[in-house]
Amino acid sequence: MQFLDLFIVGLSLFMFILLLNKNKLNQKIILFFMIFTVIGLIIHSSFGHAKWQLFPLLLFWILFILFDLLKPSRKIFKVLFIVISTLSIFLSLGFLYAFPAYEIPDPRGSYPIGQFIFYIEDEDRLELYTDDTMDIRKFTFTMWYPAHNTPSKEPLPWIQNNDISKRLSTSIGLPSFVLNQINDIESNAYWFPLMSNEEETYPVVIISHGWGGFMYLHTDLAEELASQGYIVISIDHTYGSVATKFQDEIVFQNLDALPDRSESHFLDAANQLVYTYAGDVSKTLDYLEEENSDISSFFYGKLDLDHIGLIGHSTGGGADVAVALNDDRITALIGLDAWVEPILNEDIVRGLDMPALFLRSETWETGFNNAHLYDLILASNQASLYQIQGTTHSDFTMAYMFSPLMRLIGYTGSLDKEYLVDMQKDIMILFFDEHLKGVIRENIDLSAYDELTWIDITA
Repeated sequence: MQFLDLFIVGLSLFMFILLLNKNKLNQKIILFFMIFTVIGLIIHSSFGHAKWQLFPLLLFWILFILFDLLKPSRKIFKVLFIVISTLSIFLSLGFLYAFPAYEIPDPRGSYPIGQFIFYIEDEDRLELYTDDTMDIRKFTFTMWYPAHNTPSKEPLPWIQNNDISKRLSTSIGLPSFVLNQINDIESNAYWFPLMSNEEETYPVVIISHGWGGFMYLHTDLAEELASQGYIVISIDHTYGSVATKFQDEIVFQNLDALPDRSESHFLDAANQLVYTYAGDVSKTLDYLEEENSDISSFFYGKLDLDHIGLIGHSTGGGADVAVALNDDRITALIGLDAWVEPILNEDIVRGLDMPALFLRSETWETGFNNAHLYDLILASNQASLYQIQGTTHSDFTMAYMFSPLMRLIGYTGSLDKEYLVDMQKDIMILFFDEHLKGVIRENIDLSAYDELTWIDITA
């Protein structure tokens, strides 16, 4: 689709040049290219909806038609036409560059990928973030899994909730329509194909997003894991997610759930939020156990629940730690700028009794979280901390898919996005293959990543 957009911009520029030189050219040639242009516009419009990036181009075509029909003789009108048309064409070209529909990095494993969505109601918990005191906690999660084969149908969209792009835009400080192009991005997964029978069971990894994230914000990691033979669940933590779509409604992030740090009740609110996320993870584990033992379930007997990994970013990372500290079903954990500050101190000092790998961005090298993270690692028997130089907190997400401008405004760091994604995938696969599959991946050499630095917290 991006190719067609650029083609239309190029065609418009070409027609603009033709019109300016109309008197010097054969009229049959001009007529041919005008017909060709009309056909091109029809083809483009039939392949998708109108994009705001091309709206300036609409102004050009209006001026083009008026100029060709009216044939103004005064020089000022010709100058205005040239200036406005040139600006319109290059504005559209600039907008397409600044807000492109990127392709999600290809998974590197051998399995095709299936995907399915679940809607969960937890009748054991009341919803803390609505006004109705009788509301029960509800959330959704998406599952990616190794599929038997690749269906002939098209892959699923990356984001299956258009409200997400609007909320993301406003959260960054942009107009709500600016990130609409991410709704056109395809994933590498297919809707509900048969599960692969190559392995009897597959280890499970659960992903938790951060505050203001959403369950598709780590699709690159989820697809990589599924292609390598894991069943992956990514939770949409309702009211912490930017937008959660249920079958009959859409609910948005409750900004009051996490007040400003200057507020006196900040840590109490943060504690409640992290443990709410943690409750979602625990309920998901309960649900997976039920599905795995239900003979009528699509996933009957396919989940290796003796080998469960957690991976979480920010608030989701803190929630994963909170779960792992209190739930012996967890085998291994990866924290991406895991926000452990809100976790109860009596939990922190007990430490983790499983392999745990914490990755820290350069922007989180200092801050309130580190003292608590260091206490946790020192109290744990198999935990380590690495920092990735040149990164921001958002580099542990798919923010690189939004726009190349993310780097210019400091939202993402200085590392090349493909390089950083490969690094994170290598770290993740190396860690989970060892601790969930018992496989040492000798083909992955992390020393190739100079920006990955082990942090000695005892120094």
